[in-house]
Amino acid sequence: MHKSPIYLTHGFTASSKANWFPWLKEQMKKKGVEVIVPDMPNTEDPHLVPWIEKLEENVCEINEDTVFIGHSLGCITTLRFILKKGLKIKGAILVSGFMDENPMEVQKEGLIEFVDGEIDVDKVKCLIPHRVMLTAVDDDIVPMEATKKMAEKLDIRLIVLDKGGHFIDRDGFTEFPQVLELLEELIQCEK
Repeated sequence: MHKSPIYLTHGFTASSKANWFPWLKEQMKKKGVEVIVPDMPNTEDPHLVPWIEKLEENVCEINEDTVFIGHSLGCITTLRFILKKGLKIKGAILVSGFMDENPMEVQKEGLIEFVDGEIDVDKVKCLIPHRVMLTAVDDDIVPMEATKKMAEKLDIRLIVLDKGGHFIDRDGFTEFPQVLELLEELIQCEK
């Protein structure tokens, strides 16, 4: 049985109650695993430091069984948090992520903070041994190419779905069985 909570970092303009997050939380609860989804501050105009601080307040235990899930802006936030902590975790599932530059149409000053500055690729590989990313060909918020670039740079297994958009409510994603499946695989895999 998986003892460590699963941490999910939502993205820009989202919340813990948006998209497929409540559904995933409920599915894992049935299996006796807690999923913690902090409501990130000021999601309409996010800034990196308050988002990292919010994770620090809510992530009570990190160990080699810990799994993080990030969606959109939550992907780079999760990576920066794990790098800051410098602690090895079991793995991460990143959905529609990006790094190095903001590929979204919305260009707010605070968003630059998330992608500004290099990510230590070798350290990411060392601290997060099991890494998988998902994207969709028809993602109209974070283009598939941006997620692909991130996956290549970080040597992450990439799953490309033909349809799914940005995997949010308006794309019909109030459930996300693929993430649940990947999470169950990750929990089962050896260190």
